[in-house]
Amino acid sequence: MKFSGFLNVYQLDDMSWKYVFGEKSHTASTLKDLEFLVRMHGLKWAVLDEDLARKSIEADKLNQTGYLNVYIRPSINGSLWCYRGSDLSSTSLEVLKKKVLKEGLVWKVTDEDLANRSFSLDLKKYNKLLFD
Repeated sequence: MKFSGFLNVYQLDDMSWKYVFGEKSHTASTLKDLEFLVRMHGLKWAVLDEDLARKSIEADKLNQTGYLNVYIRPSINGSLWCYRGSDLSSTSLEVLKKKVLKEGLVWKVTDEDLANRSFSLDLKKYNKLLFD
């Protein structure tokens, strides 16, 4: 768990976010979703460290694929799927998965809906390359 810069908010190993206050806790795949849950339950949402909070927001933006440590980065030829903490990348999500597993790294879905959208996006991109 890493401190996020927000009051009672920590980033978990699977890149999700957790708010802990006494006996109450909430977990969400994005900071935006977590903030909604926290406020909906009448709990306090506040920034304790501006710089760290800004870095957490940036890290959260990079985790929009639904897969642990996987993010999409613009490149000259479109975009690349990248695995955080390594040099692994590919234009295909499926190829990246094979590379990650071959290296003995963890391939984990952190958000089923986001993962399905990422997979669909990758499939559309691949089909466009094949049929254009």
